[in-house]
Amino acid sequence: RRYWRRRSRGKVGRPRIPRKHIAFIKRISADHPEWGEDRITLELKLKLGVVHSPSTVRRYMVQCGRSPKSTWRQFITGHAEHVFALDFTTQPLWNYGACYVLVILALHNRRVVHVAVTPSPTLNWVKQQVREATAWDEVPRFLIHDNDGIFGQFRKHNRGSYRYALDAWLASAMGIRGIPIPYGAPNASAHIERFMGTLRRECLEHFVFLSGAHLERTVKEFVR
Repeated sequence: RRYWRRRSRGKVGRPRIPRKHIAFIKRISADHPEWGEDRITLELKLKLGVVHSPSTVRRYMVQCGRSPKSTWRQFITGHAEHVFALDFTTQPLWNYGACYVLVILALHNRRVVHVAVTPSPTLNWVKQQVREATAWDEVPRFLIHDNDGIFGQFRKHNRGSYRYALDAWLASAMGIRGIPIPYGAPNASAHIERFMGTLRRECLEHFVFLSGAHLERTVKEFVR
């Protein structure tokens, strides 16, 4: 233990970036206080060939007396009536196959808006489930989801940049702003994560499911 502590001394946390890059970030953020970390990250990549993550850029930006941004908790509290959350969980079947359970939750009253089960989720299938969840003019302003590869790869859109193809489709077809949570931060979508834990502990772990239809009937009955 002492040997490995000595070997790893001074290497805790992410490594610092070069001072030259820090100077670039500070200069750009001071000259353009209206730019956020995403815009500065793109400028560094396209014009200088310097590649850093937006979180790294944010760490060295000069604030220039700008008004503080609202926290994630304040955003959720202020817009809860207009926010849906979407998440998946995996459930094994009796024959060692697997099915995926999709849940869409309304944050303001913790109501389960939609439930669906499939053995092979795709982006088009997720789009159809969003349509069915908003079939009665109950369209939220925001849809929170995690960073699952099911939602498609990053792409450019004529209205801006999106991390996932699902977010571009939500904006253009549904008028919904898709918000992927930060990487490795499931607590940013704590409400639906809590429900998924309850669903697993109180329902899914008590059955041996014979098929996807059996799983879907059980989950819908539990939700009801």
